[in-house]
Amino acid sequence: MLDRLDGGIAEILAAKARLDAAEAFRDAAQWLDAYANSLYRSVKNNRDGHGLAARLDAADSIGFLPELLFAPDRSPRPYNKYLEWELSRYPLPGWDTGPLLESVDRISATGGVSHQRSLFARIEAAARHAGHGAVLDAWGEDLELMRPR
Repeated sequence: MLDRLDGGIAEILAAKARLDAAEAFRDAAQWLDAYANSLYRSVKNNRDGHGLAARLDAADSIGFLPELLFAPDRSPRPYNKYLEWELSRYPLPGWDTGPLLESVDRISATGGVSHQRSLFARIEAAARHAGHGAVLDAWGEDLELMRPR
């Protein structure tokens, strides 16, 4: 291909592959709230004896997780098919890829509340460090249901 813009096309494509800082911060806050909402519903449904609903909500929370994890890195999330490949080659800052993928796999397979709570503890710490404490604090006392016991 010939780039008649003297590299301009490559710059346009590179810009499309990255979120700007404000966009990434805003998106991360929205994905954090969506993740927390599904996690909360899953744990609550499990507590109330609604096993299927709990597992479905756990799966929903895991669906929001890649969006949440990649936004602070200003990267769009990869397709599920490429998630392991991407993380093995380009680990997310502050995350150990192996344990992260193991948690995602366990939660996806079982909806296990203890696994969800353990992962949430890591997510909460990272989110607060990134400046998203207000999103979490808006959950008030409901955070206790999501945290490890």
